[in-house]
Amino acid sequence: MSANARPHSGWVKLITFLVGLFGIFAILTSWLDSQLLNTEQWGQTSVEMLQNPEIQSAVADYAVEELYANVDVEAEIKSFLPTDFKGFSGIAAGGLRQVAGQGAQQALALPQIQDVWQRANVAAHQTLMDVIDNKSQVLTTGNGQVDLQLRPLIIEIAAQIGLAKQAEQNIPASVGSVRILDSSQLSTVQTVAGAIQGSALIFSLAVVLLIGLALLLSKGYRWITFLWLAAALILAAAVVLIIRAAGSGFVVGQLAPPDLEAAATAAYGIGTELLKSFAWSVIIGAIFLVFLSWLASPNSAARSSREHLAVAFGRYPGISFGLLGLAALGFLLFGVSDARSFIVRLAIVILVGIATVMFRKQLVAEYPDADFSSLGEFRTRTKDKFKGLWDKRPREIPGKAAIERRRAEAGSHARKGSEAPTAVVPKTGGEGTRLEQLEKLGNLHETGVLSDDEFAAEKTRILELPD
Repeated sequence: MSANARPHSGWVKLITFLVGLFGIFAILTSWLDSQLLNTEQWGQTSVEMLQNPEIQSAVADYAVEELYANVDVEAEIKSFLPTDFKGFSGIAAGGLRQVAGQGAQQALALPQIQDVWQRANVAAHQTLMDVIDNKSQVLTTGNGQVDLQLRPLIIEIAAQIGLAKQAEQNIPASVGSVRILDSSQLSTVQTVAGAIQGSALIFSLAVVLLIGLALLLSKGYRWITFLWLAAALILAAAVVLIIRAAGSGFVVGQLAPPDLEAAATAAYGIGTELLKSFAWSVIIGAIFLVFLSWLASPNSAARSSREHLAVAFGRYPGISFGLLGLAALGFLLFGVSDARSFIVRLAIVILVGIATVMFRKQLVAEYPDADFSSLGEFRTRTKDKFKGLWDKRPREIPGKAAIERRRAEAGSHARKGSEAPTAVVPKTGGEGTRLEQLEKLGNLHETGVLSDDEFAAEKTRILELPD
């Protein structure tokens, strides 16, 4: 196809590049918005993290440390030991500490403990979002902070080793409070959160609109544009996956102490699982664009498919668009987590709707007389093709018994041939007799009665017979 046959190709290529670039930012900002600024998603992720053995071990160690730091376990044990055994209270306390660590990790796998953990994370995150959205009446950018309260979790773990009452009485309210945000950071966080929320929507909409613009400008070679766009989106998703993989070592190395690297690595993997999911969703969408590229291409199979679609869209547009409308409604309503997702999906539905109307117009113009006869011809061609393949199948497929019988016959003839190799065919002259002998000889060779050497020797002997 010449350059003149591809109008606006330079602009289309530039737009395709922007689709790939904006796609990277759209995936990253959408993940940040969904993972960090969505309370429900934050709560689900916190539970997934606590279900990881490495993170369970780290949290269990922290809870036991806080428990022993605030409760005199040795004194509590001494208070209920008999007088003769009170001197062993220190040993018992040390042994109990080891048991408590194991018991705490097992306790963290229990649903009720995980529920306490989730509620603590959701409460802290909701407080953070209230501050970001200026809904909090307690915290402002001038005073206060956002904390993750883990004291209830420590008390629940203490209950697993029989020290719930002591923990409740002796552990101060400030214990187990993990500082998430200081008041001096709130203003910055509000600005960053607002930028993430805005940019996630802007980049996502920009990608959808740029795809529509590229297709609009590439009249006559849209199937090629589909391929370019698919390649750009796949490349964008691949870049995001590479960033995720490379970021693990950097983030964990910078933020986690050596003794918590295993837990931090697990937390990073779980926390960025949604990012990987977004990237693969883009790749799946790009594969769909590849399919559309094939459907719009001059390929003979694609032309045949378009002819079949012309029957549905040309003669039954109401039914066709009705089914697509139901699919679009399901796409809009199911799996939408926030307003940004709904707006982006709505833009996609509008773009696909416009593209479908244009596609129908092209189908009707390309195949104005399409009817069910084309489907009948396709069925006939397919049937004839499979019939031809069936006719070419091997006529005889010997079974195991037949194969064994032929091998036995071949061995018997081979032994006889080694004793009298020239007695296979009678030595009679004449051209007609010679041809008959050669034909019989060939049959014996094909069925395995004669080996290659025996066949060659006998053939030479027949050919050397006098006329």
